Amino acid sequence: MAKTDLWESELVSLIDQAEDLLAESPRVPLTGRSVVDAEGLTALLQHMRRILPDDIRQARWIIQERERLLGEAQEEARRAVGDAQAAIGRLTDEHAVTREASARADALIQQAHQSAREIHAGARQYADDLLASLVRRLEELRQRVETDREQLNR
Repeated sequence: MAKTDLWESELVSLIDQAEDLLAESPRVPLTGRSVVDAEGLTALLQHMRRILPDDIRQARWIIQERERLLGEAQEEARRAVGDAQAAIGRLTDEHAVTREASARADALIQQAHQSAREIHAGARQYADDLLASLVRRLEELRQRVETDREQLNR
């Protein structure tokens, strides 16, 4: 018989003994409960635990370790998702700030162009007014010269 078959048959035998112990236990009238020999049952359970092969104990440990690692991985995934969401929020905020700054810059450029047009128009008007004033003064001087000349010729 293989080693696995030995512990399995011994475990089955111990389970049978536990069932026999329960079947032979006296019943408490009107309750349907049994009074079990606690020492005998404890001894059977301890014997069952001792004959469990190391493979089963290792399998339990592997399962527990797997659950622990899975929990850590899930926690790490939650942190990564949180970090990613925070980064997205920052990028979104930065994008909004960039768009707002770009809009402000466009508005300032438009305002600067408008101011330049107004300054240019003002400068042209000033030059035109100055030239018109000069024309008037020249006309006045021409008339005075004309008058002076007429007086001279009389």
